[in-house]
Parts: sequence; structure tokens; C-alpha cells
Amino acid sequence: MSMQVWFVLMIGMSASWLIWFLYRPLQGNDFNLQKSNIALGKQRQKELEQDLEGGLIDAQSFSQARDEITQTLAVELNQTTDNSFANNQSQNNYGSFAFVLIFLSVFSFGIYDALSPDKSQKLESVEQKVASLSLDESIIKLQEHLDKEPSDAKAWQMLGLTYFELDNLNESLKAYEKSHQLDENNVRTLVEYATTLARLKNGIFDGKPEKMVERALSINPNSIDAIYLTGLIAANQQDFATAERQWKQALMLLSLTDPNRQAMQEMLEQVQSMGAPQSQNGLMVDVTIPEQLMRERSKDDYLMVYAKAATGMPMPISIVKIRLKDFTGRVILSDDNSVMPSRLLSQAKKIIVVARISQTGNAMKQSGDVDFASDPFELKGTSRILLDMTPEPEVGEEPLLPTKESIQSLEQKVKDSPKDAESWALLGYSYISIGKNKAGVAAYNQARELEPTNVSLLIESASILAQLQNDQFRGEPIKLVNQALQLDENNVEALWRLGLYQYQQNTIDLAIATWEHTLPLMPSQSKAKIALMKTLVMVKEKHSGKTQKDETVKLTVNIDIDPSIMQNRLQSNDFIMIYVRAASGMPIPIAIEKMRLKDFSGKVTLSDNNSVMPSRLLSQADKIIAVARITKTGQAIKQAGDIEVRSQPFSLKETAKVNLNIK
Repeated sequence: MSMQVWFVLMIGMSASWLIWFLYRPLQGNDFNLQKSNIALGKQRQKELEQDLEGGLIDAQSFSQARDEITQTLAVELNQTTDNSFANNQSQNNYGSFAFVLIFLSVFSFGIYDALSPDKSQKLESVEQKVASLSLDESIIKLQEHLDKEPSDAKAWQMLGLTYFELDNLNESLKAYEKSHQLDENNVRTLVEYATTLARLKNGIFDGKPEKMVERALSINPNSIDAIYLTGLIAANQQDFATAERQWKQALMLLSLTDPNRQAMQEMLEQVQSMGAPQSQNGLMVDVTIPEQLMRERSKDDYLMVYAKAATGMPMPISIVKIRLKDFTGRVILSDDNSVMPSRLLSQAKKIIVVARISQTGNAMKQSGDVDFASDPFELKGTSRILLDMTPEPEVGEEPLLPTKESIQSLEQKVKDSPKDAESWALLGYSYISIGKNKAGVAAYNQARELEPTNVSLLIESASILAQLQNDQFRGEPIKLVNQALQLDENNVEALWRLGLYQYQQNTIDLAIATWEHTLPLMPSQSKAKIALMKTLVMVKEKHSGKTQKDETVKLTVNIDIDPSIMQNRLQSNDFIMIYVRAASGMPIPIAIEKMRLKDFSGKVTLSDNNSVMPSRLLSQADKIIAVARITKTGQAIKQAGDIEVRSQPFSLKETAKVNLNIK
């Protein structure tokens, strides 16, 4: 039999049982109840008469008890008669049973129709179709669907979310924009669209994302996602009262079994003040700021160093904010500078430490801010970390040279403010970057005259002058380094350069002594300290005769130069410089070969014999980059008009040959 026949039989049986249950058991029940009451009354009278004959009661008590039995029997018989009348009425109310039967049949057939396989297949949504697919498969399925149904706002929203999960934010935005155009009042689309926009802005909801969240909340004031984001925006702006209020509301709207409830509760607890006890423990954070970055920033800019949870809300746990001019190289984060008494640094587990240089000092990251974040680490057992803000060079990245407009702006600035030493130094650096070395040196001299006790300026000037004489610190550079040490005898940058000068002068013992004195002054585990430690080991081995050049390690660099470039450059008698440097860290050459372009045969072979420093041999290098530069001056610093190409990072253990094309 078919499913329909079975279903009809089941309905018939159910209806029959229901009618029998409601009607049959009550029929005739009134007659039996009356007979039962009369028999019970007679039995009680007989027992009463026996008590009178036995002398257990007197005549007066007998008369009162008999009257009570008679009255009780009359009442019970009257109630039975009423029930009989009501039952007779229900027996005659066949319309009620007919209604139950019809309603049961119609309702059952409705349920069957709704749950039938054909109907469910017709109602299957695109969301159900992609639920079991991978993200890539989901995109293909959604795009196929949208080719047929381009006005399906829900499908566009799902496509945007899928791209978001794949971290393809640009395609995600396109899909969300299409979904938003089709359904402007869809709260879920507004929230996800805003989140994607903020993701592109490093988590900042300023502008359009914030307005979209406000729009979502105005459409549905009880949208948990919109309420949560409103609280997050407030928390990022350090408006913790608003964040607490919003997250309390979100927590009330979440069901008791919702998996997000615990996370929401934890975030709420973080913004509530509960008067937790203070701790004296702290985390020392040593921050290395490269000289070039210091030159680019104003001394009145702010340095903000803060710790935040490795996962979850990006709100700072503990923060220190000072002016760059007041920064000594280290800050200490502790419970004393925790943002909220209820969210202490000592209570944190896995954290990230961030250093940010900002012109405004605002809590939210602004355009032009520069920051660097540590890798996540366990706070327990860690008392000191280093943040090195030196940017890692990108392969193929060309250094930014000052523009004509920027130099003219600086020239006007020193003309208007002739006592601004910082502007003079920046102008000097700009001049030297474009090959105007004489003007650059003069500008640096002017800056030092204005601030003769500025240690950073002395060291910067020494470094620039050394670069102009092939990184040699003899003469004026070492004089400036010594002046810096007279003002600050433990200045790490000055001590490093003093040791380098001593090494260049072949006074190895003095260099070793200087660098060993420098090491304890440097931040633990810093890149610079690790590099100096390696240098010391190699220098000591060389000094004791243990370091030997490895003549078997060689790198052949083949260079193909475009004929038009070759012809133009030959006329000006240019140089070609081929060198290798470490793939990360300081861009100082390890091994270099320099010659006139007219003498270049198309390839060079670099080895330990071309190493710049005996303690830093090519054969000992790990990951390196090969660089070829055509230059008019042949100077170590890249000049305006130079042409430079670089290889991808590689290891000498993997290859002994690299090809470069200058086009």
C-alpha cells in the first residue's frame, strides 16, 4: 500500500479511539452510581439499628444519625441526577465529535503535505545546498546559483561571508555590497559588511563601518551582533561604561545554552570594575626604534606601549604613553598601569605587546601611526621582552627617496625656523640621499651647532659621514662617536660604533673589550644583541686563529643588462656593484665586488675573499639576497638615478648560482 493509504488508516484509527474515549466510558455510569449510593445508605441504617439494639447509642443519637444518613443520601442522589443530565447532553452533542474528527483529518493532511519529500525539496534553500561543502566548493556553488538568480540577496550575503572566511576581503566586500543593494535593511548583512570593512582598516570601525552598525541597531534594537559591535567600538574608544552597558544587554538576549554566552560573560567581566587587588610584578619592554624612523618622527610624538590579550577583544590590558623625547629605551608594564582595576596584567595568560608611535596619542590607531606587535607569548615566566621596530625589507622594495617638493619644503622650513636642529638634520639626510653630499654634511654640521649635546644627532652624523667614506669610522666619524660617549658613556649605539672603529684599526683586543662591555647594556634577546654576540664569537675565533676562510663556497652572479641601459651608462663611465646581504636584518653587505661597467664581463664570483669583514664571511651566511646596482658615484648609499635589482632570498646550501636582469 502507498504512504497515503497508510496515513488515512492511521487517521481513522486515531479518530475512532478518541471518540470511544470521550463518549463510551461515560455511558450508563449514572445508573450504577445511584444504585451504589442507595445500597450504601441502607447498609449504614442497618448498622445504626444494630448499635441501638446493642446499647451502644441512645434513642436521641439514633434519631440524629438516621436523619444525617437520609440527608446525605438525598444530596448524593441529587448530584448523580445532575451529572446524568450533563452526560445526556454530551451524548447528544455529536457536532463536537464531528468537529474533532474533521479538524484532526485536515491538520494531519496539512502536516503530511508540508513534510512530504517533494515539498521539502522544493523549499531547499541555497544555504542547505552549501552547508556540507568546503569553502572553495561553496563559492562555486553560490556563483552558479547567482548566475541564475542574480537578485538573491541572501546568496550574495553568503558569498561575502565565504570570501571573508577565505580572507579574500576585496571579493567579500563586492558580494556584501551587492547584497546590501538588494536588501538595505538586512541586519545580518549590515553587521558582516561593517566587520569586513573594519578588517581592512586593522580593526578600526571609524566612518562607514560604525554607521552601518548604528543602522543595523536602529533596524533591530535586539540584534545581538549589532549590540556586541557597538560595545566593541566603545571599548576601542575606551568608553568602557558604554561597552559594559551594551554587553550586558547582549548577555540578557543570549539563551542560557548559547555557546557564545561564556565568551560574552568574560568580556563583560573585563570591563566591570570589581576592585581586584594590585600586583607589584611587571613586564619590562625594551623598544628598539631605528634611526631613520626617529628622523621621520617629531620628538613630540607619542610612544604607546601596551599589552593586550592574544585572542578576543583588542582592548589594552596595561599601557604606558610617553613623548618620544622622554623615551629612554625601556618601559615597564604592570598592574599599576592596567586600564581597568578588574582586568589586571598579572591575571592575563597569553598576551601580545604592541609599540606604537603616534602623533595624536589617541587610543585608536590613526593614519600615519607606526606600530609593531610581538608574537603571542605566555606572560607566566616572562619578565622581559624586546620590540624591534626596524621594518623587515621586502623583496624588490625600492627605498623611498626624498622628492623635490619635500626637499623644497624642508629648505623653506629651516629658512623660517633656522634654529630647528631636527629639520636641519632631516634636510642633511635628504641632500645626501640624492647625492648632494657636500650640502648634506653642511646641514648636519648646522644641526650639531644648534644642539651640540644631542647624543642621537652625534651618532647619526657619525654614521652618515662613515657611509660617505665606505663605512670607515676614521677621522670625523669617530670624533663624533667619542663626543656622544662623553655625554652618555653607556650609549649602546655609540659603543657599537666605537668597537667597529677599533676593529677596522686592527686593535682586535680593544674591539672585543668594547663589545663585551656593550652586551649587558643591550635588551635581552634583541636582534642587535644576538648579532653582536655572533660577531664576538667570530672575531674571537679569528683572533685565536680558529676562523678560516672556506675557499670552496662560491656564488656566481650572472647579470643580463638591457642593451639600451648598457649603452647609456657606458657613456657616463658608471660603476656596477654586485653584493650579497642577509635576507633580513641590517642591509650591510656581506661580500661585494665593484668595478667600472666597461670592465664588466656579465658575471662575477663572490667568495669569502670578497667579505667586507673577516668576522662576517660569505661561507657562514644563512639566508641571503643578491643585489646588483649600476651607479654613477660608486658610493655605498644608493643615490638618485641608480638602478638596482634584487634576487629572491636563497641559501648557498641550495644554490651556487643566481641570475639577475637589469631592464
